[in-house]
Amino acid sequence: CDLLRENAPIEPVPPGNLTVSDGCYHEDGARIAGSLPSLHPPCRQQAEDRCKILVCHTNVFHYFVCRSALQFPPEGWRRLGLNNGSITWITIRPSGRVGLRMGDSGFMPPEKLTRT
Repeated sequence: CDLLRENAPIEPVPPGNLTVSDGCYHEDGARIAGSLPSLHPPCRQQAEDRCKILVCHTNVFHYFVCRSALQFPPEGWRRLGLNNGSITWITIRPSGRVGLRMGDSGFMPPEKLTRT
């Protein structure tokens, strides 16, 4: 999906060595935020688990995890690290408690692991 293509979703804090114009943050941030699924606690009467699969670049995923799973300021997205192709599992319980298992890459041979 073109909406989830990689870029800088929001100006990071701390800024680090990323060089992106302010206009790009505004344009890309709105595109990325609008494309991400909304996560909310299930109804207590819900009989089955539901699953959403999100495949995207790590910058977009870091932003999503900060905003939705960690309930952490999204400007912190550059503080997270992931192996490319790793699997993350987000659980939202009926109580609203959120669990995060982030970056499982044990299924890949070590020589195939890459990071961005």
